[in-house]
Amino acid sequence: MRTLDVLIGLFAAFMLVRHGTRAAALLRGEARGRPMAIVSVVNVVLAVALLVLAVKGVVGALISR
Repeated sequence: MRTLDVLIGLFAAFMLVRHGTRAAALLRGEARGRPMAIVSVVNVVLAVALLVLAVKGVVGALISR
């Protein structure tokens, strides 16, 4: 299960890198193509949630040893 948590964490980090700049631009008010920028914000929120769950899973697996 720890391997899956690590893979999910890596995917979440990739999504943050990929969509973070567009989401930040929308929050600053500089975004063109507003509908896609909103999708980027949703993806960033989901990526943060996945990253939290992945870290929780890895830490929990390491502590239980």
